[in-house]
Amino acid sequence: MIAVQPPEYFPRLEYMALIQQVDHFVLGNTFPYRRQSFQNRSKLRSPQGWHWITVPVFGNRDGAPVREVEIETGGRWREKHWRSFLYNYRTTMYFDYFEASFRPFFERGWARLSPCASRSVELLAELFGLQTTLTRASALDGAPETVAGVARALGAETLLTTPGGDPESLPEGVTPHVVEYDHPTYRQNFEGFESGMSAADLVFNYGPEARRILAKGRTAHPDGSPSA
Repeated sequence: MIAVQPPEYFPRLEYMALIQQVDHFVLGNTFPYRRQSFQNRSKLRSPQGWHWITVPVFGNRDGAPVREVEIETGGRWREKHWRSFLYNYRTTMYFDYFEASFRPFFERGWARLSPCASRSVELLAELFGLQTTLTRASALDGAPETVAGVARALGAETLLTTPGGDPESLPEGVTPHVVEYDHPTYRQNFEGFESGMSAADLVFNYGPEARRILAKGRTAHPDGSPSA
C-alpha cells in the first residue's frame, strides 16, 4: 500500500496520517511546485492564535518541478523559524525531549526546496515514531512526475489518496482508496484550539501519545466512496 504527495514544509496532521497508514510513502519532489500551498510554508500555534512560517524561494516558479525550486539563502529565515519554534513550543511537555533531534534541521544550509521540505517530512515521521518507508520520487527509476508513474515504478497494488487528490488514470491493477481526515481536537500550548497546525504542534505537546491521536482522525473509503 502506497501514497504519493508533494513534500510539504513541516506538514499538517492529515499529511502525516496518510504516511502513518501506508507501507511506502513517496515524496513527489518531481511534481509541480504550487505557490501559496503548504510546500514551502507551515502554520505554528501562537498566543495570538497561529502564524505562518515560510521558506523564501527565488522568483515565480509556479508549475516548475519542486526539485528545481531554489531557496533564497541571503536572509535569516532558518534562524527566524527556529526562534518561532522556540517561542511557541519551548514550554510544551516534550519540546526539550525532541530538541536535540529537531534543532540540527535549522543549522543546515538549504539551497533548494526539495531536500528542505522532504527532510522536514522525514524529521516529523521520526519524531512520531512512524515506521513507513519514505522515498523521494527523484530516486525512483525514471524519476516519475505523476502519481500513476510512481505507482507503475513501484508495482503498487493499492494507492491511498486524499479527496480529489488523484484525477489521473492509474495503471491497471492499482486500486485507489480515498482517505478522509477528521481533524482531532487536543490540548495545545495556548488557550483555545486551532486546527491545521504543523504536526509538530501535536508531537511537542504529546510526545509518545501523538501517534495514537494522529490515527484518530483518519478513515479510508475504497474507490472513492463517500463517508458513511
